[in-house]
Amino acid sequence: MHHLETVESERDVFVPSAAILEADLVMKTRGYDYKERRSTWHALEYRIPATKILPNSISSVRVALDLQEGGMDYFDSLITSAALEHKAVVITTDRAVGMAVQTEW
Repeated sequence: MHHLETVESERDVFVPSAAILEADLVMKTRGYDYKERRSTWHALEYRIPATKILPNSISSVRVALDLQEGGMDYFDSLITSAALEHKAVVITTDRAVGMAVQTEW
């Protein structure tokens, strides 16, 4: 909840679009049904406005390919490449991401 609150309260805190897609894919593959996924996104829609979503640029997708070639997970590479492009800190405990960009948790 703390991290969600910072998205709302801090001007320079954003949620990578890749993180949203990854979260939905994880819910789907772990058996969350339509209603559960829909209610989750409905609740988050009010906490994370569209203006706080950070998209990947074409350049960051190209960098993500290089990260994937080096063994990084698909979604981690997209999040990391966006962070590199924006000189951003990533909120994660993922060690692979932490090897490429500054992280905190």
